Amino acid sequence: MNRLYSLMSLVLLICFAAPQRLKAQNTLITEISEPYLAKLIASAKANQPRVKSLNNRVTIAQGNISRAKLSYLDALTFSYVYQPNSTFNLNALQTTGTGDAIGSRTGLFQGTQFGVFFNLGSYLQKPYAVRQAKQELIIANNDIQESMITLTTQVKKRYYTYLQKVASLKLQMQAASDADNVMRDIKYKFQKGEETLDSYNKARISHTQQIQTKITAEAELFMSKADLEEIIGDKLENIK
Repeated sequence: MNRLYSLMSLVLLICFAAPQRLKAQNTLITEISEPYLAKLIASAKANQPRVKSLNNRVTIAQGNISRAKLSYLDALTFSYVYQPNSTFNLNALQTTGTGDAIGSRTGLFQGTQFGVFFNLGSYLQKPYAVRQAKQELIIANNDIQESMITLTTQVKKRYYTYLQKVASLKLQMQAASDADNVMRDIKYKFQKGEETLDSYNKARISHTQQIQTKITAEAELFMSKADLEEIIGDKLENIK
């Protein structure tokens, strides 16, 4: 049963550590894979919803600049007036010989009249609107740069923590294996009368504590892996 449990734990460790191809060493420095870390960072930048939202804000800010530049035309107003030849002119009245008034059917302006009006106040406001739109674009780009720096740092921290948990589990697995061997040896000697009950009980307590420590290390590795996958937006097994 102990062998089966140890084998299952070893398979679990190999499954998690496979992307990094970790080897049993006494330092984390040699375990760090910069190319693999770069892939994790790229995955986080591609999958994080906040990054997508910030990119959309940049697109909107760029559109606002174009819209602000086109708004210069708002200061100009085009209009026209149509004056038909048959329009009754109340200002030009004629009197007949009997004293009756008739309206003249001719006026000063006839036909279609076009006009262009220029709003100076509106025109003077446009440069400010353009500058404001450009500032909004700068702010949006700064937000993206800040987000990229923060995201990169978070991925690195979680990746290093993940490697730490993998290494810790490997140590605990070795310690649990050693505790199994010690427990088996003391139990054999105790059954033969070569070890005292007190020594046997101490060995059992130490063995139980070591098993609990290994289980805790396994749980911490699970949580560390979940934290890393949360920020990269994908499974570690999918990052090759």
